[in-house]
Amino acid sequence: MSRLPYQAVILAAGRGSRLGERTAEAPKALLPLGPRSLHDPSETCFLRRQCEILHELGVGPIVVAVGYLKAQVADAVAGWGLPIQLVENTWPEIDESGSLHSFQYAARAELGILDGRAQTLLMDGDIVYDRRVLSRLLDAPAETSLLVCSKHLGEDEEVLVYGTSGRPTMIGKGLTPELVRGAPCLGEAVGVVKFAPEDHALVWTTMNWMLGDPDAPADSLKRRGFGPARQATEHEELSQRFMVYDKMSAVVFGAELPFMEVDGEAEYQLCREQFYPRLLQQEALIAGGRSVLAARSEQAGGVR
Repeated sequence: MSRLPYQAVILAAGRGSRLGERTAEAPKALLPLGPRSLHDPSETCFLRRQCEILHELGVGPIVVAVGYLKAQVADAVAGWGLPIQLVENTWPEIDESGSLHSFQYAARAELGILDGRAQTLLMDGDIVYDRRVLSRLLDAPAETSLLVCSKHLGEDEEVLVYGTSGRPTMIGKGLTPELVRGAPCLGEAVGVVKFAPEDHALVWTTMNWMLGDPDAPADSLKRRGFGPARQATEHEELSQRFMVYDKMSAVVFGAELPFMEVDGEAEYQLCREQFYPRLLQQEALIAGGRSVLAARSEQAGGVR
């Protein structure tokens, strides 16, 4: 059975200030990871790898929300030969604009995002993962859901999800058993959410309520927004709202599918020196196994 089409928005407008000097002259999404593969030594980065995986899996359009050092992102994207469209978050102080605010800019850019025709992926720009992680979400039922990795450390910095896969109830950092009312922990949210076409109108309404509706009269409450953080709201708050609506499920995977989010310097070094090289080796083994199977199938097909 064929799945519904997908579109994607990658959030790459922020600086990534926790990486210090590394992002003083380059946006976080363009920081180098290493070679594209064991057979292709050309350098890749967070954004390029993610866009290439999306393209290979048939996701499009791919829209990237930019802001900090946007010209560098535009120059880099132009050389990748991929169907990527950029949307600028024009908020004067980008550090005061949260990830959900960038999503609102992308949705309002008249590029077909949240138009009710395709499943919409909302994705952080600083994650690295086995491409089968994304396939797990793409092949799941066409309902609003978020990706969750069951492997986690239980640290306060992790964005954890509580409840059941069919009905997650809480998402956030530093949540205690009392705050989640004893709900079990499903794992860490990996920064990838999909919104089903039937929920697109509710996404629009919720974003405008939280962030403020740019089409509302100037100086009105609707223009300023009703969410506590307004323009600084992160996209996890949208997921929490959809849990309240009982319109969110979770697609859970385990340690068998590598995934890593990079926040600070220690994680970036770990990613480059250990995680990413192992991921490339695993991908090469999988590709080699597929080649062997294809060759055997071809040989078997020639036998009469």
